[in-house]
Amino acid sequence: MKLVSLTFLVALIGAGSALAQAQPQRPAAPAAPPAAPAGGVSQPDNTTASYGDWVHRCQQGVGTRICEIVQTLQVQGQQGPVALIALGRPVKTEPLKVVVQVAPNIAFGPNAGVRLALGEKDEGVLAPYQRCIPGGCFAEIAMSEDLLKRWRAHGEGGQLRFIDAANRPVALPFSFRGFPAAADALAREP
Repeated sequence: MKLVSLTFLVALIGAGSALAQAQPQRPAAPAAPPAAPAGGVSQPDNTTASYGDWVHRCQQGVGTRICEIVQTLQVQGQQGPVALIALGRPVKTEPLKVVVQVAPNIAFGPNAGVRLALGEKDEGVLAPYQRCIPGGCFAEIAMSEDLLKRWRAHGEGGQLRFIDAANRPVALPFSFRGFPAAADALAREP
């Protein structure tokens, strides 16, 4: 399953869409080191930092820097990721968004989407599906201040819940380990 970065989705689908890629892509080594801008120190085009189970990732575009925090979900014994959770701002003036990518093997119907729950007993919040492409289906919700506070304070695991195409419930565990530090790093971005 190919996962697309927040920057590339913004460029392809528009400013209202976001997602992160499963594996950071490393640019090819340049033939010669790039020249530092006059009077300043050069900044890297792409940066990543790990905070527990979350990765803070930034990409430099033309005149803009886009950052996000991401967690890739994998199932033991399966090759490749099964889902991805990304939190970021595709446009600096917009609120934080949570985007979840799952395989395109999902059921549609009333209240179709992914539930982001704080454990087994929490009902969670519904992120409705926004689009499906061959590489996955994308659910999206604005991250309210209340939800952000709850995620920062949660010390146990969470669950992604959705219904697959065979109408079976799916519950994938995800971790909040490192989330507060990753969210702090994201908040420090200009």
